[in-house]
Amino acid sequence: MTSHFPVIVVGAGHAGCEAALAAARLGVETLLLTMNLSTVALMPCNPSIGGPGKGHLVREIGAMGGEMAACIDHTCVQLKWLNTSKGPAVRSRRAQADKRAYRQRMTATLFDTPRLTVRQGQVTRVRAAGGRVTGVELETGISFSCDRLVIATGTYLNGRIIIGPRSWPGGPHNQRAALGLAESLGELGVPWRRLQTATPPRVRRGSVGFAATRELPGDPEAGGFLWEHRARRLAGQESCWLTFTGERTIETVRRHLPFSPLVLANITNVGPKHCPSIDRKVLNFPGQFRHQIFIEPEGRGSAEMYLQGLTTSMPPASQLEVVRSVPGLEEAEIVRYGYAIEYDALAPGAMRKTMESRVVAGLFTAGQVNGTSGYEEAAAQGLVAGINAVRSLRGEPPWVPSRTESYLGVLVDDLSTWDHPEPYRMTPAQAEFRLHLREDSAEARLAAAGRALGLVPEARHEAIADWLGRIAGEIRRLDGLRVSPSGRLLERLSVAGSGGLKKQVAVGEILQRPAIGYRDLPGLLTEEGEGGPFSLGLTAPDEIAYLETEIRYRGYAAREAERRAETKRLEEVRLPLVLPPERARALSEATRELLSSSRFEDLGQAVRKHCLSRAELAILWAVIGDGQTAAGDGEE
Repeated sequence: MTSHFPVIVVGAGHAGCEAALAAARLGVETLLLTMNLSTVALMPCNPSIGGPGKGHLVREIGAMGGEMAACIDHTCVQLKWLNTSKGPAVRSRRAQADKRAYRQRMTATLFDTPRLTVRQGQVTRVRAAGGRVTGVELETGISFSCDRLVIATGTYLNGRIIIGPRSWPGGPHNQRAALGLAESLGELGVPWRRLQTATPPRVRRGSVGFAATRELPGDPEAGGFLWEHRARRLAGQESCWLTFTGERTIETVRRHLPFSPLVLANITNVGPKHCPSIDRKVLNFPGQFRHQIFIEPEGRGSAEMYLQGLTTSMPPASQLEVVRSVPGLEEAEIVRYGYAIEYDALAPGAMRKTMESRVVAGLFTAGQVNGTSGYEEAAAQGLVAGINAVRSLRGEPPWVPSRTESYLGVLVDDLSTWDHPEPYRMTPAQAEFRLHLREDSAEARLAAAGRALGLVPEARHEAIADWLGRIAGEIRRLDGLRVSPSGRLLERLSVAGSGGLKKQVAVGEILQRPAIGYRDLPGLLTEEGEGGPFSLGLTAPDEIAYLETEIRYRGYAAREAERRAETKRLEEVRLPLVLPPERARALSEATRELLSSSRFEDLGQAVRKHCLSRAELAILWAVIGDGQTAAGDGEE
């Protein structure tokens, strides 16, 4: 049994779903293969989506026409803003998911999407000829041929579940491990490494003593990740709960450390840096006794509660004693024990920014198989992989988001040169232009690209453009209106605690003062200027909030824009770069070697990795000359 699909996606986790949906929505017949149809879009670890950096990615996925934002908006049980006491660059939404409802909605979306075929089956072999993908074989003997292949297998490749000294082949939630596929790709030259991740135990909701914990309700005004939901009110939210470890918990962990896989050394030590297990916390920070434990619902009406911060793969008896040492969990009943998973992932540098393999043409990879952590990072990679699989198929230039314009760009740029031992996790610290990349500007930055690619419908793009146009028009109006430092205005500014005014200024400059809000302007500027009483041009809260941020931080944004332009120019110099011999002679031997190598895809990556000094870069710019910044072909 053999049939052909132009694009095949292997794996229906968050990366695979986005890749398959993007390819099909772009008009290409696509096959999505999953080992188990019951675990489509499974959330085997934390029951949440979003947070700093990650929430920015979800908002960008929604702006581009991806699915994760819509799915979590419709199935979340709690939504709230994080980092509200900080600046707009790091504020983000975080949603508690109903895991079951999320899977059901994503599964329905897949089956309802035209040109997308979904089938259950385990891929055990990748076919290739002449260094290019040609198809896949399933364990049942069925074969499918294809022109482009996206591998999005998560943590299933040669997965091994580990609890204490025991281990057995398996994937998340005790699913089957994917066997044979990694070896098949290895035969084609794809390099691999071993990584590990872990998850905490789940406890029965009715066994938790919530009176000893602090309730963390949701925010009804948090809106949603989709632009269409930015101002919605979400009622009937579920609460999360917060407790802390103490000396008793830490001493309990210490007594049981001899049974931890980290001490037994029956697991690789290469695990997530940003969400360490309680075992690792005690090993690395022996003097720290107080660690946050968030008790989170796994869904509306679910009997299971997730213990974020209490990840461990120690034996069951050890886990129970550790859990019951935490305030509020003294009588807790564990319904699922925590475990670790060791799995195969691509070695660093194995894929390009397009998500295509450096070794096998037509092979794209996305998600945790690329050495990342998190549902959000996986979905973002899947979106980019699906888009580029189609564009490659059609002979169109790849779509590579710039790190100057999106967290998507930061993600793919970092991943293509990631050389750290631990899995990659997106945080605002990864983005050097995070004021420009703030969450509420995702549509301004990416909706046009989504429309040009064919993922954002024209009507939606026009609605977003109209929204942005109203805000931009009001900003122009405020900048065109000028006020003088009259006694009445000075008095009102003093009452508002905003200081004085020595010369005539634009109304927009008044709004840059921290103590002044847009809605304060009519009271401040009545009878000022030539236009009589001042009136507001905007009334919608979301439009006003966007305007205030744009004006208040535009001085910082202008300085950031200069650095963004420099970075963008560096990105446009594709490597390897071929220069005429008479020009290349002016460069050092080390610089010539760097330009001719395939280690980096563009000059920006080389500069960020400190492979070029400022002096060498200045000489290189002089050698390249104006209009020659795209001289490289970017191919190996």
